[in-house]
Amino acid sequence: MKIPFFKNSSDTPEKEGIRLNRRVVTFLFCLLVSAFFWLTMSLSKDYTIELNFPVSYINLPSDKVISNNLPETINIDVKSNGFNLLIYKLKRKKETVLIDVKDSKSLRIKNHNYLLTNSRIDKVTSQFDDIKVVKIYPDTIFLNFSKKITKTVPVKANLKLDFDKLYQQTDSVKLSPAFIKISGAADLIEKIKYVETEPVYLKNITDSLSLKINILKTPALKLIDLSQTSVQATVNVTKFTEATIELPIEVENLPSGYVLKLFPDKVSVKYNVAFENYEKINALQFRAVVDYLKIEPGSNKLKVQLMKYPSEIRSVKMNPEKVEYIIRK
Repeated sequence: MKIPFFKNSSDTPEKEGIRLNRRVVTFLFCLLVSAFFWLTMSLSKDYTIELNFPVSYINLPSDKVISNNLPETINIDVKSNGFNLLIYKLKRKKETVLIDVKDSKSLRIKNHNYLLTNSRIDKVTSQFDDIKVVKIYPDTIFLNFSKKITKTVPVKANLKLDFDKLYQQTDSVKLSPAFIKISGAADLIEKIKYVETEPVYLKNITDSLSLKINILKTPALKLIDLSQTSVQATVNVTKFTEATIELPIEVENLPSGYVLKLFPDKVSVKYNVAFENYEKINALQFRAVVDYLKIEPGSNKLKVQLMKYPSEIRSVKMNPEKVEYIIRK
């Protein structure tokens, strides 16, 4: 005889859903705990992995320099537990490994040495607290030494300046220092005539400014020591205005007994000048001329030349640039 199944009226869909969610949560919790213990046990074991480290060379001879390109990084097989290796793997900036140049040995060629990195594993391992160095790549580093010399070279500014309307630069860019000392292998130093700054582009300039700019490290300069790695650049800026002045045209080299009649006999000179210098400019500071000796056969015009003008003005334009003439005795 079958016993009829009576569903508990209190087992609503909502309660069944709650019981199901509890089972899922319990299952996920157990899964996470298991994963945690598995990960902990795994990371407690020792592993060997390859890591890349920046390298710096120490104890270089004071009177010599290295003239060849040396590895800037080295790869090292390191051994440690998973926790330590994970930390090193996730580090953004790794420790710099120091390579002692004194450990190098001479080759048969003069001033050419080699260094066996794996023969100095203990020295490298001592630079770390919690990992052991197993192997280093490359296993051999070659060092070519050259006599060290020093000379002074000028610094050139690599600036692109874009001024706002009416504003202009009053003089050339001032660099401090304008000269620096460079030291390195004689064959490299002799080829370098100057150094320049990193390129800088400035827009809409309205005021004088001073900024620090790094020296541009070209491939050649990477093997050279600089007395300065940056310079201070000063740009003097002021507001300019446009002005116009009318000048009489003088005649040069006219033979005695001749008269040269010009049409027109005056020229208009348009220029830019700083506001503070506007009142200082007058016609006596200018001189516009035509040269009788430059008359061309078949032409009735002579070119006007501005022989004198004040140093404070710029963007000078004359109108007209040529004038007609008539010669009379």
